Amino acid sequence: MRAATWSEADLVRRLCSALELAEGAVRLMAADGYTDPTDPFRAVRGEKVVGETGLLLLAASSCASRAAVRERLEHVARLLVPYARGERVRARICLEPSLALEHALAHVCLSAIGLPDSDLDTLLSESLQAESAGGRERPPHRQLEQEWMLRVWSPSSGRRVDPGLPGRSALGRPSDVLSVQKEDGYAFTHSLMYLTDLGARRIRLPRSQSTIAAEADATSAWSLDEPDYDLCGEVLLTWPYLGLPWSASATLGFAVLALVEDRVGFLPTPGTSLERLKTLRGNEKSRYILTSSYHSAFVMGLLCAGALREGCRPPISLPGRSRHPGATAKLMRLVGAVDAEPAWRDHLDDLSSIEQDSAAPFVLNVCLRRAALQRDLVAMRSALVIGEKHGLLDAPAPRQAAELLRRSATFANLSPPGP
Repeated sequence: MRAATWSEADLVRRLCSALELAEGAVRLMAADGYTDPTDPFRAVRGEKVVGETGLLLLAASSCASRAAVRERLEHVARLLVPYARGERVRARICLEPSLALEHALAHVCLSAIGLPDSDLDTLLSESLQAESAGGRERPPHRQLEQEWMLRVWSPSSGRRVDPGLPGRSALGRPSDVLSVQKEDGYAFTHSLMYLTDLGARRIRLPRSQSTIAAEADATSAWSLDEPDYDLCGEVLLTWPYLGLPWSASATLGFAVLALVEDRVGFLPTPGTSLERLKTLRGNEKSRYILTSSYHSAFVMGLLCAGALREGCRPPISLPGRSRHPGATAKLMRLVGAVDAEPAWRDHLDDLSSIEQDSAAPFVLNVCLRRAALQRDLVAMRSALVIGEKHGLLDAPAPRQAAELLRRSATFANLSPPGP
């Protein structure tokens, strides 16, 4: 029997909430950005807000058949137009041909949802034909972004693409899941977003879907443990964007994001201070939420829009049968306590013992990542022993942990260097 899936009405509600927050972000930051008066190092550029709002609107347009989404989408789009196509944007497109598409991101997204501007199209086209238009060096996921924007802006242009680019991106090579950094995670998620046109097209991947999803499982686990809900939300796009059945770890991840969003009232980022938020009132509180967490709200909007695609909604609960009975309880003893317990622990505690055991791969990923960061090889070996007993070793993190232990043995037996 097919598992019950997340409520469509709730996904629509969360997407509408993201669009409402986008309205506030545009009003507050689109013109001149924002700098925190108490922390000048915490600043948001206006053009970043404008571009990311355009991306959210394009993602939400796949759900525009829902009246509530369509109404908010159209409202925010009208609000965004002057900032997406204003004098400063036109000047940047004119003066910096090698960055023309980046400057035109919101314009491209607005055009794709039915709000074209032929004059700006003409200027953009001239900039892209400039001698210096290709003069910017970019990593693979940024090159994929360029190809994606061209595809969205001019689907019939027939522009030449680099067929080897997906293989050189983060999707084309194994991820170092035990020590991966945030920027590596974003290289993975952005490559996925651009290659799939935000989930709108099915593609041939440079590696198997199961391998890519297994790495996404590991990355979502450590991002939840950080906690970094912003990155976790982007990683969870793997399942709706590739049209895959949600794994137990991904199901747990989505439930935790929803839990935190409902508990706090929004999805905080690592830079959001909930203690500071408690001291704020009225407009100051609203401003702090917008400026510190608008991006995580947009990510939740992208995730809900993806989940609303046909057949892509996550299950509402973990599987009621587990192939790993007793594994989670053993692994949780290894996880131990930390100063600020992440929200996933509260959610896990509320599950039945069978559902908890379905989350064993998630908990093993957390154990191995923590052990690697702490250089605790004893804890790493203990986690692998439990994993072996419960059939959990066929995954990237356990394999890489076993390799690390073998390398460590070689390292310990190296002769000291000569004089």
